[in-house]
Amino acid sequence: MSDNKTFFKKAKGGKLGFSDIFSDVFRRHTKEENARLFLAGTPLTTPDAASMLSKWLKPYLFARIFLVGIVLIIAGIAMNLDLMVPFVFVAGSFLMPVVGMIFFWEMNIPRNISFTTVLLMFMVGGMLSLVFTTILGMFYLTDSAVALYVSVGIGEEVAKLLAAAVWLRKKDTKYVLSGMLVGAAVGAGFSALESAGYNIVRSGGWNFSQMLLRAMYAIGGHVSWAAITAGALVWVKKDEELSAKHLRNPVFLGALAFSAGTHALWDLYPGSALSPLLFVFNILIVWVAYMIMKRGVNQVVEISLRANEDRLTFAMDHDFLEPLSGVAQARPRPSRPISGGEMPGVAVRHGGGMPGVAVQSGGIRLQCVKGAFSGRRFALTGRVRIGRDPARNDLVFPSGTAGVSGVHCELLLQGGQIGIRDLGSSYGTFVNGNRLKPNQLCELRPGDRVNIGSAHEEFQITLKGGSI
Repeated sequence: MSDNKTFFKKAKGGKLGFSDIFSDVFRRHTKEENARLFLAGTPLTTPDAASMLSKWLKPYLFARIFLVGIVLIIAGIAMNLDLMVPFVFVAGSFLMPVVGMIFFWEMNIPRNISFTTVLLMFMVGGMLSLVFTTILGMFYLTDSAVALYVSVGIGEEVAKLLAAAVWLRKKDTKYVLSGMLVGAAVGAGFSALESAGYNIVRSGGWNFSQMLLRAMYAIGGHVSWAAITAGALVWVKKDEELSAKHLRNPVFLGALAFSAGTHALWDLYPGSALSPLLFVFNILIVWVAYMIMKRGVNQVVEISLRANEDRLTFAMDHDFLEPLSGVAQARPRPSRPISGGEMPGVAVRHGGGMPGVAVQSGGIRLQCVKGAFSGRRFALTGRVRIGRDPARNDLVFPSGTAGVSGVHCELLLQGGQIGIRDLGSSYGTFVNGNRLKPNQLCELRPGDRVNIGSAHEEFQITLKGGSI
């Protein structure tokens, strides 16, 4: 993950470039990495905020799909068979929009949207946007070519945004990169279906030159336009339910005006479709999408840092920040069992305490009622951090434990009193059935029951000897 460290450090310093994003395109990837890519996005495989940076893979799949698609299309043309013509035109209409969509999917660092959901957005979102375009088309201005194309630009971008809003309206859509992915998937579906219609139906036959031109500009056209507006909407919406106030926000309105305006100018351009001016125009649109994407990368870095309360440890482990000034460098804590011994396959390390907190060996025990540590009892001293990541926890769950985040919660013992704090976990920490608010310390007493992520992982606070 050393390359990831460099990537996010550059992002934090505002020095992220195209080469940093595409550096893994030609690197050989393992079967395990491919599996991680396609399995991400489910409730059990979405990384928590604290660990999403280290689990991300740089984009590479989009380039492989592009190369395979080009080879198949060329092979279909070379066969010179009538039966291959439909395949060539369908593949030609869909290839570049799909490549653009896959790239945005790979750039979705939170990994919170599965591949099957992306395909659903592509198909259903593409169809919905075409339906909305047809409805809005009844209100287009036809007094002049300028009025018509401005109406088309506004209508099609609003239609794609309405389709994307089906997924963006919820509170849990808070990442700009996720918003851009939703927009790109809808835009790709719209572009593929529209191109197929233009290339086959409106051209009165199989129009090969039309297919090439629309494929050439697909990513810098409908895919990027929709990604820009959807990303900007999530930028202003954050983790709130979508409402009218977000649609009135100047940042969102500016992004929508840019997408609709450049769309209209594109349609109005009177010159050749191969004009260098159109290529420059296409690059401008991609550059704006790239700038919003950089904002999205910075957002996930900031959220991940906030999710790690121990910023010094996070900085040293991941090298995203310089060590905090005025704080002594912490040494790695020795790995040794907590009282009660280790379980096979489960790493358990002794807590080393926190600055300003007296580490006291007392009679308080953590008794596992059920789950991965069922039947075990551990003495508590100082601080015990709990989660799946062996590098950052004291009590480490097996990697496949459902509901337990990379860094889930921590127990703090001071002067005979014990408290628990949820560290921004995905599925929560519960005390006597009540879910804790993230990063707020809750006092525990003997007899209290603690659930980590689900009812399947349950502990009880006991006194020495097992009494309550």
